[in-house]
Amino acid sequence: MSINLGLRRVVALLGYLGNPQERLKVLHVAGTNGKGSVCSYLTSILQQHKPSLIGKFTSPHLIHVTDSITINGTPIPWNCYEDIRNHLDTLNNSHSLQCTEFELLTCTALKYFHDVKCDWCVIEVGLGGRLDATNVIPGRCKLACGITKVGLDHESILGNNLAQIAKEKAGIITKGVPFAAVDGSNDISVIKEVKEQCNDKLCELDITEATYADSSVKTKSWEVITPKKLPLNGFYQINNLRVACSMLDNLQQKGHICLSANDIHGGLQNVNWPGRLHELDYCFDSEKKSTVSVLLDGAHNGAAAVELARYLRDKYGDKPLTFVLAVTSGKNLDSLLSPLLRSEDKVITTEFGKVDGMPWIHATPYTELATYIKRKYTKNVETQPLLTKVIPSIVDACHNDGICPIVVCGSLYLCGELLRIHSDNLNS
Repeated sequence: MSINLGLRRVVALLGYLGNPQERLKVLHVAGTNGKGSVCSYLTSILQQHKPSLIGKFTSPHLIHVTDSITINGTPIPWNCYEDIRNHLDTLNNSHSLQCTEFELLTCTALKYFHDVKCDWCVIEVGLGGRLDATNVIPGRCKLACGITKVGLDHESILGNNLAQIAKEKAGIITKGVPFAAVDGSNDISVIKEVKEQCNDKLCELDITEATYADSSVKTKSWEVITPKKLPLNGFYQINNLRVACSMLDNLQQKGHICLSANDIHGGLQNVNWPGRLHELDYCFDSEKKSTVSVLLDGAHNGAAAVELARYLRDKYGDKPLTFVLAVTSGKNLDSLLSPLLRSEDKVITTEFGKVDGMPWIHATPYTELATYIKRKYTKNVETQPLLTKVIPSIVDACHNDGICPIVVCGSLYLCGELLRIHSDNLNS
């Protein structure tokens, strides 16, 4: 089953479960880029209020499908996942609901969070917002919504311009939602759509500061929060942090949470969101445990590629880079590649394998990707179909001349698979 937006199927399935989504306290986050970062900030900070159970649902998973569903950072136990999922599969089949894989995963998360009695549930939209399966959660259960940076992605599904896409994203602000925060660095057309949705639903809106001049966050509850260092790489992370803090600030003002400034700073120290500007000593040799420095980033659309390029220029200047690239089939290659690749860079094209629970996802053939890059961006292109051999081949080739910085990007599925190989090599 591929992407098939709509709420009819998921509403029916959750009805057979007794509608667990109606008894949760939810923070709902939509956007093109930055959703996962905002969710990580929210969960890490909320966990500072102990004892508390903070559920988080994000997608796609990075290494294993259970990574998508966590409580206090711990993935759902496999036996719990299997029990809930098998029950859902039975209901789905017996009632001929034809739920998609993502709808089944969403229902698994909501049922698990209800069963465990989570204090808060931080939910990331899968695709769009208005018709996304996560939007089955009633507005009265969403204590706050966040809209991150909106860019062009999935245009064939969500719309051909920023305003159309923003309208879909803002669809998570449904009747009963009391508060929403939107990244103030968004295009004016995006802000306009979010404003209109909030006005229509009588929802209070905070448009966060758009400045990059410093890393400060102004709040009503904790005055000015100024982290010594942002916990996630990328100067744009200040915008994601401001969205998260705006949501938490509103909850604090309304008495839904009770956190101190120290809690905010403590939570930021524990933020973890791998695969996004993730600097890793990658283990490429299971016997010798040899490692090499690698930058992993799941940049898979134009807006994310622009931010990655800005980070690379700031970190490495004009130094030539080695890119390891795999791209999901159907992506706009120029918007992804043009901000990143220069003629002096080296590129190795490869492919990721089957994605657990998403049989419709597959990589652009590595030879096709290589041909395209050679024609438009750089002649310095090689191919390596076996992902396990990509990094070792780079190390071997550069043994005498020194290794150029290695950047892995183009797909979060690629980053996830390399992280799995890294873990296997370390633990074998």
